[in-house]
Parts: sequence; C-alpha cells; structure tokens
Amino acid sequence: MQLRWREMFTSKLNLTAPWDRWDFVALSLAVFITIWVFALKLKTFYDLGYSGDLFVNTQLARSWLEGRGLLQDNWSGNFLAVHAYFLLLPLGLIAKPFGAPGLLFVLAASVGVAYFWATRILRLLAVDGRVAVIAAGALLISPLSVAFYQEAGYGFFVETLALALCLILFYFVLQQRMIASIVTAIAVISVKEDAPIAAAVVAIVAGVETWLSSPGKPARYRFNWPAAIALILSVCAIPVLLAISWAQSPTMYGRHSFDRIGVVAPGRFSSPEALFMFVASNVFHWLGSSVVRQWLWIMIVGTFGTVLLRPYYLVVGVPTTGVAWLMNRNDLLWAPRFAPTEALLWCVTLVGFASIVRTVSHCSKRMQTAVLTTAIAIAALSTCAQVTLVPWFVRGAYLLRSTSLYSPSERQQADAVFGRYRREGKPEEPVVASFFLLRYAHDRNLFWLTQLRNRPAPVWILGDSEDAYAPLRISSDTINPVSGIHIEDYTLLDRRGRFVLLRKRE
Repeated sequence: MQLRWREMFTSKLNLTAPWDRWDFVALSLAVFITIWVFALKLKTFYDLGYSGDLFVNTQLARSWLEGRGLLQDNWSGNFLAVHAYFLLLPLGLIAKPFGAPGLLFVLAASVGVAYFWATRILRLLAVDGRVAVIAAGALLISPLSVAFYQEAGYGFFVETLALALCLILFYFVLQQRMIASIVTAIAVISVKEDAPIAAAVVAIVAGVETWLSSPGKPARYRFNWPAAIALILSVCAIPVLLAISWAQSPTMYGRHSFDRIGVVAPGRFSSPEALFMFVASNVFHWLGSSVVRQWLWIMIVGTFGTVLLRPYYLVVGVPTTGVAWLMNRNDLLWAPRFAPTEALLWCVTLVGFASIVRTVSHCSKRMQTAVLTTAIAIAALSTCAQVTLVPWFVRGAYLLRSTSLYSPSERQQADAVFGRYRREGKPEEPVVASFFLLRYAHDRNLFWLTQLRNRPAPVWILGDSEDAYAPLRISSDTINPVSGIHIEDYTLLDRRGRFVLLRKRE
C-alpha cells in the first residue's frame, strides 16, 4: 500500500512507448481536430469576426518575402522593437500565398499537434492507449484550453503556437533525445521574448520527473542532460532576445517593449539589465501580487487538482506570472495567449493523471470505483471553476457560435459593397478599413486609420458607420479627424446599410 501511495507522486517512464493502433487513432483524431478547428476559424474569419492582431501578424510574416525587411508592418513599423516574433519568419511561406487564412490553418494544425503529442506523452508515462486518447481529448476541450486557442476577436497570435511546441519539447526531453530537444527548445524560444520561460518550466518538469522515476540508480543515470541543456538555452535566451529588441530604434507607433511595462513609468528601464535588477529588488511585491494568488487557483483547477500530487511545481511555475505582473494587470488571463502558464498546466496535468491511472490499475475493483467516482467529481468541480475564469464568449465556443458582431444580412451587405474593392483595387494601393472589415484587405497594402501620420493617404476606404470601436467608425461624410484624412477628397462608390466604400479622387 505504501508503495502504491508513493507511485501517486512519481512517474514511470516507458521510453520505448511503441506505436500501436491507439497511436494511429490519436493521429487520425489529430487530423480531424485540425480540420474541425480550421473550419471554425475560417467561418469566423468570413463572418467578419476577427480584427487586429491576425492582420498585423500576416503582414509581419510576409514582410521579408515582399522586400520590406524582417518583421515590418503597417501598424508599428519595425515590430522587432516591440516583440521578438522570429517564429513568424518561416510562417511567411504560408502567409504569402494564402494570407490570413494561412495563419489560421497553422493555428488549427497546432491544436491537432498538441492533442497528438499529449497522447504520446501519456504513452511515455505508461498510460494505456485508449485511456491516453480519451484523457488528451478531455484536456483539449477544457475551458482554459478552449479560451487559449479560441483567440476571440483576434483569431491568431504567434504565442498560441507555443503550447504545441512545448509539448513536443516535453516529449523529446522525457525521451532524453538531445538533438531533437535542442531544436525544439530553439523553436519555442523563437516565439517571443517571454517564450523561454515556457521552455524552461517544461524542461524543469521533465528533469524532475526523470530524476524521480528512477530511484536507487546512480545520479548520472537519473540526471536528464537534454533537460539541463534546454533550461540553460532558455535562461540565456531571455536577455539575448530583450537585447535584440532593445537594439532596435523605436518608431512613432512602435515603442520598445520595456516602455509598455505598466508597473513603472515609460522610459524607466534603460537596458535589459535594469529590468532584471528591478524584478530582483521587487520580488516580494511580485510574490504578494494578486496575479500570483490568481495563478495558484488557476494551477489547482486548471490541472484538475493533479498539481497537488506535485506541489513543488507551484514554486517552479511562479516565473510564468512575471509578464502579467510587469504589465500591472490584476488578471493572469488578461491576454488570451497565456502560453507559459498553459504549457505548465498541460505538463503537470499529464504527469499527474498518469500517476493516478498507474496507481489505480493496481487497486481492487472497489477501490477503483471509489477513485473513479472521486476523479469525476473533482473534474466536474474543476471544470465549473474554469468556466468562471474564462470570458463569456468562450462558453459560446462549445455551441460553435461565431464571435462576429454582424448579422447574416449585414455580412451579405458588406460582401456586396466591398466585393467591388476586391475586384477593382490593386494589391499595392493603400487601404484603410473599420475594425472588423480588415478581412477584405488581409492580403493587400492595409493600413490602420489611427496609424496614418507620416504615411501615404489611402486610395481606398472600407467603412462601417456603426463600428463598435469609435476611432475606426467611418461613414460617407464622417471620419476620425486625427487620421488626417479629408473625407471630401473621396468619392462614394457604394453604400448599403451601415457600410460604405470610398475611393480617392484622381
């Protein structure tokens, strides 16, 4: 009995984990998940449900293929001064021919990848194939996971791809495959300047699980060198990425990421070293912040209580709250792309669940029934708690509802009006659009109405006179005066309902 109890707090690694029919089932389900998520994403895209960052990321991914330099867009200019989105560079090969839908497909594929590799990780942890397929699916459809991948209103952030990459890293590090671990760690690090935090916590979890899974063996056999190398790479990458960003000249619309930190006045930090010194000197303020308290609750309910089998990960995971604290946010989920926390949630849940399954498999039938009943009750309570943490529109995702604010008749009107622009407009001609009309110019020379100072006047204007975001509200005779556009310089080509299409006079 004592041995079985001890198994609840350790892992058993089956490093061979041979393929069988359940792995092919998982692979088939991963393909289906990819197609399903992409269909939902594409529907929301054509329903005019996305705006903002999807289109910024599209421009950033394509810029080096269009001769505009690395990570350049029409929103901030040199985006590298803001974030180190290096993973977007290879995605340009998809975004260039397919535009924004190409990035939506990449995100959908990452969901399928996350599911498949979660299944493989459970197989490494000696979980039966059928149980692994079901458990990975349950984790994927949990409210926090749905909130992470839904990206309501925006559609795509490159940070959302980090979870799938982290699970691949976790798999390779558990297998102690050095080259594969290093390559995957670099891929995670390339996502963003705070992505190394995610890679680091994944490496730590893998290293701890490897050490605890082989008691009695000499230390040299228990130590996970690929995990150590991935951790070192991650720790070293943070100052390097911050230094690269800091070395960029800020633009009118693209401030340094340091100047976006909310806990101090803009311009306070003169270098990455100053940031690290500030964090070190304010660590107790950080640990006592509301975001850390919320994070503890998220870890408990987000892992369905399994983190209590590995309570030391509550200490390991504190760095995943760092960005939210620095941004002076009271909500860890202030941005839907909470990748480091989500990666830790998945890894801890997988190892904890595997320990429970392995322990229960050696119990009597009566004990198995009791444990199963308890597990179902805890899962139900955790799910209810997760629902209260996520925004209301995440709940609508389970009903396959689009986040579009337009009715079907309004979307038909918009298609009719702006279809003329798609036919007559040239890709290189500057165009601006209201907030949720950016889809019509996703693969064109799209500018934002609030970001036009010292930039060419648009040839085309795609307007919504009832746009929920007032600065981008455009009618046939009214436009944001801060933009510098004079509406009398434009000819009204079409108007239907709330939508207008204008073109600059020759």
